[in-house]
Amino acid sequence: MKVRVKQKEDFHFVGIGPARREVPIDAANYVGGKGRGIRPPELLFHSVAGCVGIHLYEALHKEGKHVEDIEIETDAERITDRYPKVFTKIYLFVKVKGDVTEDEVKKALDKVIYDPGTCSIAYMVNQIAPIEYRVEIL
Repeated sequence: MKVRVKQKEDFHFVGIGPARREVPIDAANYVGGKGRGIRPPELLFHSVAGCVGIHLYEALHKEGKHVEDIEIETDAERITDRYPKVFTKIYLFVKVKGDVTEDEVKKALDKVIYDPGTCSIAYMVNQIAPIEYRVEIL
């Protein structure tokens, strides 16, 4: 997949990819960013949660399950006292509203994230920063 990221000013960049949508990117304030875009680690978490959400919906839909809403919140453990400031564990809090059970959602999430995983982003990240999830049925 090809994307292009172009510097606008200082730490501010704009990315564009196949979807032809501009993605504003900026560094954290403490290194000189000015809040003009999303920080790269945030983009990673949007990617993981978005990919998991899409593939979770797909997996449940294929099983004939009715899903009204999916919401995924992320959190993580991260090394912050040295560089690189890598994530060591990622947590997903998955809320699903619909005609599904917790076990059905967990089974679908296992297909989505692990071995080999239908969400390539989560599968890849899980190899380096293990992903754990918690499910709530609304």
